[in-house]
Amino acid sequence: MNKKFLIVILRFHGDVLLTKPMIDNIKLNVPDSEIDLLVYKGTGSILEHERNVSETIEIDAASKKNIFTRIKKEINLWRKLYSKNYDYAFFLTTQWRVVPISWALGKAMKAAVDDKKRRKNLWIKSFSAIFPEALENHIVQRNLLALESLGLKVFTENLTLDPSYLDIEYRALKETYPFLKEENSYCLIHPTSRREKKLWDKEKFGRLINLLLEKGISVVITSGPDSHEIDYVDEIVKKAGIVDKKVLNLAGKTSLLGLAALIKGSHFFIGLDSVASHIAASVDKESITLFGPSNPVNWKPWSDKARIIIQEDLRDIEVKDVMSLVDEMSVE
Repeated sequence: MNKKFLIVILRFHGDVLLTKPMIDNIKLNVPDSEIDLLVYKGTGSILEHERNVSETIEIDAASKKNIFTRIKKEINLWRKLYSKNYDYAFFLTTQWRVVPISWALGKAMKAAVDDKKRRKNLWIKSFSAIFPEALENHIVQRNLLALESLGLKVFTENLTLDPSYLDIEYRALKETYPFLKEENSYCLIHPTSRREKKLWDKEKFGRLINLLLEKGISVVITSGPDSHEIDYVDEIVKKAGIVDKKVLNLAGKTSLLGLAALIKGSHFFIGLDSVASHIAASVDKESITLFGPSNPVNWKPWSDKARIIIQEDLRDIEVKDVMSLVDEMSVE
């Protein structure tokens, strides 16, 4: 009988992507296992084509519907999870919401991440094991500790995505945008983030793009689908006076899988502490990531090819700091 695993990760796109090494290690431990993900709606798309994922179960992060409707949906979720008869479950986030989810899994072996705000009997007794929070480890390493807490072995820490679907996606993008005909001919810049504290100055991004163009490097600019991100990129392009044919503005025009394909097809990537920088790591691409308030020990891109620039206030990072790393990559 196949062993069934559930990974519960109720956060953002990047957090879901960073479960990839967990998924691969489960398969290496139990080759005929079935592995499901429980995620917030829309955040699991980056792993939708990964052959080691059996099902991605989506739930709402928050709902404006009345309390009775919300309770009904939650009960339906518990019933669905109970019917799946999981053998193992890993809880990578610490919302109280996951406690009844754990109860719904019955006799499954369950591991949850430690949290000093949750060190109460209700939390501790709802799981079979508690594994340490990241502290001085990367989130990938913390996630792998979850496996060890339930007796599974760690064979690899590799984050790499399956390239086959990305290659298909890139070929489709090339048909639409002839600018992309030659791989490794452009730098991809993703200048947006959900959090304002993670944003760099628009003017500095504009100057950076113009300096890259002066060096003969073509540029593709991307963003998420939200209108404020698209407008943000439009302002960067407008303020910098960029009319060069060597710039392709694809802000809001690609899926997450399409973004991964574009980063994979680039010469190198420049961006902020966001899912895009983690995608660059997952496709083994040279990258530069600008870090502000996040802890880079926990959240830096999981790759030896990743370069990071750290300032508590991102406004203290200068264009010359980024160009210095671009020059390093060019020399290499």
